Amino acid sequence: MKKIILSLAVVALMFTTSCKNETTEGAKTEMTTEGSENLAELEAAYNDAVVKLEEAKKSGDIEAEKLAQEAVDQAKASWEAAANSTIEVNSDLQEGLEETKSDLKEAKENAEAQIDKSASEAKEAINTAKNDAVNSANIAKDNAVESAKKAKADAEAAAAKAKEDVKKGYNNSLEKMKVN
Repeated sequence: MKKIILSLAVVALMFTTSCKNETTEGAKTEMTTEGSENLAELEAAYNDAVVKLEEAKKSGDIEAEKLAQEAVDQAKASWEAAANSTIEVNSDLQEGLEETKSDLKEAKENAEAQIDKSASEAKEAINTAKNDAVNSANIAKDNAVESAKKAKADAEAAAAKAKEDVKKGYNNSLEKMKVN
């Protein structure tokens, strides 16, 4: 829609600039899509159309004046449409930036939450591993102590038996010597 209005304005401007006290019989209006969204160019086109309208009024050609007025109206409408479009684009861009900023902030918060969760899970895993290691060391210590006590008891029993055996052997040897 904007391009059509802009095209009409450009065609009307071209027509009015080429119209010098000539009649408009047989003149055809063509619509082109060559136009610029540049606001400054549209303002310049509007200003040129106003100048051409003043020239048409001075020349006294009513049809040229009518066409020049239409060109001024179209140029003004194009200029205002482009200005409104620029405002809308800026507004949309600002909204998009705010939305992107919000999305980035949310992503950052989610990432921080995931990092905190991962850190907590890692701490729990470390504490669990530490507790398992301490429990295993305590069990190993208890087993070693129990084995040492059993070995001591076995050694004491073996020593007592050996002492008993030595005592019996000594007594037997004494008996044999007495008998001989």
